[in-house]
Amino acid sequence: MRIGLHLPQFGKSPDDLAMVARRAEEEGYATIWVSEHILMPEPAARDSASQSAGLRVADLLEPVVSLAYVAAVTKTIRLATSVLVVPYHNPIHLAKELATLDRLCGGRLIVGVGSGWLESEFRALNAPYEKRGPYTDETIRLMRALWASESPEFKGEFFTVTGMHFAPIPARGTIPIWVGGLSRRAVRRAVELGEGWHGSRLTPDEYAERLKWIREIAAKQGRKLDKFVISHRVYIGFADKWTETGGYVRGILAPPDELAAYLKRFGELGVDELLVTPLGTQGAMEDFLDRFGSQVLPHLA
Repeated sequence: MRIGLHLPQFGKSPDDLAMVARRAEEEGYATIWVSEHILMPEPAARDSASQSAGLRVADLLEPVVSLAYVAAVTKTIRLATSVLVVPYHNPIHLAKELATLDRLCGGRLIVGVGSGWLESEFRALNAPYEKRGPYTDETIRLMRALWASESPEFKGEFFTVTGMHFAPIPARGTIPIWVGGLSRRAVRRAVELGEGWHGSRLTPDEYAERLKWIREIAAKQGRKLDKFVISHRVYIGFADKWTETGGYVRGILAPPDELAAYLKRFGELGVDELLVTPLGTQGAMEDFLDRFGSQVLPHLA
């Protein structure tokens, strides 16, 4: 099981981003990751969904620009998103941004995508909340068409491209897309349109249920899963005793040996890559990396 690391994307300095990216590469992490929210509701304006999720206002740096920055200070580690909310974007512009980044980083990019859920953010962006599922499906298909040809032809519900030149083509001719989401519809989208599925915040038992869904859907569609990537995002931190944070992130705080045992369960289920999102660092990412690298990582090899 490969281990990825989420960058300190919340209002950190460029030096913090560069330090964590370089350490992750030097210490053998497979991938460095970033997330996306363009707007976050103020506490007084939160609807029931955002309140129940326990969202907080945060200075979240833009993901594609952040990855472009750390691409310049690394050489081999892969770069990924967890996830881009594709209905927030024009897919043609997004395809060009991602293809450009992939060329600049030498083909190291993985694109995690999702259809989104935060209605107030959709409304503020004038994004298609009610049609976010079909828009996401079409965006994936359109980006693939653009990456496959400099003279793409595409006709969909939302976009038509004909008689136009597109460039650049990604470094490897395409970019892997890992589809995020926890619903059966999201899992089906991953099997139908993605090179992988990217889960988040699930317990091992909940994750096992989604893996069953993946196998069932793939069997019905005749899709082979030998090259299909299974990934999962966990939120973890250190504590003297096992504590479940609840809320949106559903994080785990625990002693190192208990964290290692917990994370190993995902590998035993067949997870190919585990994205570690540090909790409780309070700006001390170096301390987390020191402790995780010496007390947890060796047990996951």
